[in-house]
Amino acid sequence: MSSTGTVQSQLTDMLTSVGLDPDLGEAAFDKTFEALDLDSLARVELASRIKSRYGIDIEEEITPESTPADVERMVNARLSAAA
Repeated sequence: MSSTGTVQSQLTDMLTSVGLDPDLGEAAFDKTFEALDLDSLARVELASRIKSRYGIDIEEEITPESTPADVERMVNARLSAAA
């Protein structure tokens, strides 16, 4: 599995853990956090999980207008820069 696929899979699990409807799956990646009904608390919790898992702090960058795909790109870009 590619690292991108791994990040997406792990983000999907994290998103579900913070309140994303698990039935949305990959379709959720193109919707904003606002459209997904993931509030500021869910975004902070997601950022905390990302920091714990990857050592990346993106809490200030995750906004209501961000999408999970945006977050995935942020994580992948930071991981690539650190490599």
